[in-house]
Amino acid sequence: MTGLIPNFSAKDKQVYLTKISSKFSLNEQQEFNLERLLSEDVSLLFSAPNQLGICAEDEAYQLIAETMGFDLVANNAQVPNASDIISSVSQAGLSADWCVMHGIFPLIKSSQTSIITNDFLKHDIIGVLMSALNVGDDVEIKLITPSMLNSLVDEVERERAVSELLSSKISSSAALAEEAPIINLVNGIIDRAIIQEASDIHIEAGEQSFNIRLRIDGKMQSLMHQPMSRFAAVASRIKLLSDLDIAERRLPQDGRFSVQSGPLAFDIRVSTAPDVHGESIVLRLLPKKRDQLSLDNLGFEQSDLNKIKQWGALPNGIVLVTGPTGSGKSTTLYALLSEIKTGTEKIVTVEDPVEYQLEGITQVQARSDIGYTFAKALRTFLRQDPDVIMVGEIRDKETADISVQSSLTGHLVLSTLHTNDACSVFPRLSDIGIEPYLVAATVQGVQAQRLVRKLCEKCSEPTVPPEFLTNTAYTDSNWRKPKGCSHCSNKGYKGRIGIYELVEVSASLRELIANGASLESLRAQAKKDGAKFLFDDGLIKASRGITSVDEVLRVCSTNEETSV
Repeated sequence: MTGLIPNFSAKDKQVYLTKISSKFSLNEQQEFNLERLLSEDVSLLFSAPNQLGICAEDEAYQLIAETMGFDLVANNAQVPNASDIISSVSQAGLSADWCVMHGIFPLIKSSQTSIITNDFLKHDIIGVLMSALNVGDDVEIKLITPSMLNSLVDEVERERAVSELLSSKISSSAALAEEAPIINLVNGIIDRAIIQEASDIHIEAGEQSFNIRLRIDGKMQSLMHQPMSRFAAVASRIKLLSDLDIAERRLPQDGRFSVQSGPLAFDIRVSTAPDVHGESIVLRLLPKKRDQLSLDNLGFEQSDLNKIKQWGALPNGIVLVTGPTGSGKSTTLYALLSEIKTGTEKIVTVEDPVEYQLEGITQVQARSDIGYTFAKALRTFLRQDPDVIMVGEIRDKETADISVQSSLTGHLVLSTLHTNDACSVFPRLSDIGIEPYLVAATVQGVQAQRLVRKLCEKCSEPTVPPEFLTNTAYTDSNWRKPKGCSHCSNKGYKGRIGIYELVEVSASLRELIANGASLESLRAQAKKDGAKFLFDDGLIKASRGITSVDEVLRVCSTNEETSV
């Protein structure tokens, strides 16, 4: 909304009361109490619904923003960068302390000027700010919830402290990394990543500034930009936490550390690599404790769920999970281990690194830097009387050979590979150096998977089935598309779910594998045996309104045979 200083008119009040009554099904007494309070003191507009037990404060702000036509800053992803705020305060000739004290900030970006406040009824304060901005009526009001205003104030104070520190006489990156402002800056980045449920933090050096981006639901989004003058201190802080050499900028380094954010504990894996502007630093966030790992919660269709549980109950053989990095392979394997674990078997895992710690399972991290490879660890564990062995990844012929021999000697082996689909596993193992007849004799089942973003439950809209769909099985379905709201940070999606392709090695398929048949022949036989491909499983979830067709098309290759 742009224009003169906004007021809350009688018409606005009536619209607001109608909205809140409709949304929260108010009775006559609640409507009367709310209207009476607003008539006595309109400034209670923001707090009255919460005081009367009608709704939470953030929900009241959402309705106020809708009534007044304001944009709403309601989550961390929408909070402006503190550096942009401080720059805007300086351009307006204002004191940052004055803005913090009154809970109101200017934001000047290109041709748009905004005022961010949690109370647009502070007419005197808004008037002072508009005069300082000298933009007449061409200003936009952005309403911010009190909790997000507190976050913004914290970010602004943190930014000011870092600026003051870097203007001091301290020049050593190691010394700066131990100073409170740099510690708070790095902690703040990690906290915001955790709050926004990011899986990775990317810190990327540039020529004039470095960019901090988060991977959320598989997609990258910018968190903030910082001047390059701060990069060395931030990098040194992360290296200190990870026990890395802060002076080494020419070679890649890997480390890890742990953090506590409220009740949540995280292991953070750190990878640094040199680039033309300095270094690229990636932090992978791994929760130490997750919701109970269960195959039932991963989005399997019932037939696929039954099949993978049957594979887990096999006495021997190899079960493989395949897919690109970040597709949830480890989560699936851990859930399968949780399904297998009854306390009457010996389960061992060899991983690099150990991502989740499970009670009752022997877990070991491979360390190639000291010569303790997957293959060496596997040889050791074969002498420890295991029933089930999980290998983090089959990367080379030696690991593949030992996995095959383990399965032939009465062990169930679970592992992962990187292929585009389930049937590609068989020629891939042959390419690694395993004889086709051994592949056919040992592999019992292969599962390929991807992660698709789930549509936001609050704002997704109905849509028509895709034009290419010819299968009538989806006729009475719930096809939906993304819209965007404050709940999902206007992305239309929130969270992810797996789509799966399970191929059981039947007698017919086993014969084709042993004879080195083409990939097309293997896929055709798998389909004949009843396999459902990734694209098919994705369409099933799209037809139920869980995800969108566009999202399925984004993550799936459709050049393979499907049932549509």
